[in-house]
Amino acid sequence: MFEEIKQLNEDTRVQDKLREAMIKQMEIGYQEMGALNLEIANEWYNVENQAETINENNWKCEW
Repeated sequence: MFEEIKQLNEDTRVQDKLREAMIKQMEIGYQEMGALNLEIANEWYNVENQAETINENNWKCEW
């Protein structure tokens, strides 16, 4: 069993497939991180706009 695993580990085709799978997983992870960062940025922008509106209304004594 150990020798079979050792042979698979040394097989360049297996190494290439593992490398491709790892790259694909990293690509998916980066896409998910990008989507989350965009969502967070949009939410932050909305909160900042709401805070600015509230602040302006307070200065104008409009609440």
